[in-house]
Amino acid sequence: MIRLLAVLGLALGLVTQQAQASAATVAVDPGFAPVASALAQMFSAQTGHDLVLMVAAGPALEGTAADVLLAPDADLPARLAEDGRAAPESLMTYAMGAAGGDGATRPRDAVLLRDGAQNPVARSFMEFLMTPEAWDVIVSHGFGAH
Repeated sequence: MIRLLAVLGLALGLVTQQAQASAATVAVDPGFAPVASALAQMFSAQTGHDLVLMVAAGPALEGTAADVLLAPDADLPARLAEDGRAAPESLMTYAMGAAGGDGATRPRDAVLLRDGAQNPVARSFMEFLMTPEAWDVIVSHGFGAH
């Protein structure tokens, strides 16, 4: 009986892990949220995996418990990677956008946060961001070439 319970517990644990691995949480700033929503729908249609968007600004982005961070700049992801709160090897520029009062176009970087580095759906979404299909959506919303 104890052996059966142990096997059932192990099986339930595997099912729970698989269910959790079928989704990823993406933190995004309000300025990119409509684009992220379009990308999430496209990603889900192609892969069957769900993305949950967390829209936040400023300090809330820095403390997020998401798997992926789509930051409005390059500084925050670099700082999180340097502090050990994100996977440095996952840093990438996913779009370009105006930031600051000078109107200059600056990179918008993405990074896998610490827990996201272990989530296959989060890693897959990061790869998806570099596809031509994703790039077309990003550019069509005014976040130019890099």
